[in-house]
Amino acid sequence: MDEKLLLSFESLEETHWWFVVRRRIVLDATARPVPRPVRRILDVGCGTGGTMRALRARFPDAEIKGVEPVEAAARIAAGRGCDVTSGTFEHLPVEGESVDIVMALDVLEHLADDGLGLAEAFRALRPGGRLIVTVPALPRQWSVHDELNGHFRRYTRAGLVGAVRAAGFRVERATYFNTLLLPLAFLERAALRRFKLPRSPAVSLPPRPLNAALRGVFELERPILARADLPIGLSLLLVASRTGRSVV
Repeated sequence: MDEKLLLSFESLEETHWWFVVRRRIVLDATARPVPRPVRRILDVGCGTGGTMRALRARFPDAEIKGVEPVEAAARIAAGRGCDVTSGTFEHLPVEGESVDIVMALDVLEHLADDGLGLAEAFRALRPGGRLIVTVPALPRQWSVHDELNGHFRRYTRAGLVGAVRAAGFRVERATYFNTLLLPLAFLERAALRRFKLPRSPAVSLPPRPLNAALRGVFELERPILARADLPIGLSLLLVASRTGRSVV
């Protein structure tokens, strides 16, 4: 990912509608019961530490560690009180079978070989440990945004489930999300293609009323996701465990 783009997230992740609601959806996913108390969580590609701080509030007795390949972002996260180590998904700087939850939020799409990252997550997790990932979805929605952000792919549900199963995981849940705003995304991408408009990699905070409206619409998905999976959306959420047979 572009370093300037990543560093800009520091000022956005507490207020921007996308970061706020995605973080809440992911934290909801951590509420699923695990076989043992959660003692250690690894946030891979932790950026400037926004999710780590939320995890610390959710799991006050657990050790929350971050791994971040961009040193400037890792320094910012450390300055915010997070325990961050420089490293990559393909070579996690942790011992085997030492982590209860591995979290990778919009990280897999940045790997040329996502299987390497998933294999490392499997190695790091204790038996029964849990993997939680989000990725961009719908390959037909590939756009200049993906290119500018260094993505190698967008995923289908079947493609993501297949990759995670191939690494040895038991998939517990795989659902689309960011569904209600999908029509706006279709229109935006169609306009960019039709009129060949430039697209900046930068993410900016919308005007306050618009940001609140988008957050409110996105937030409506949380009670739905608490009860059911969504059949389509701009993103995918997957929860898997280290052992056992897949139920998906």
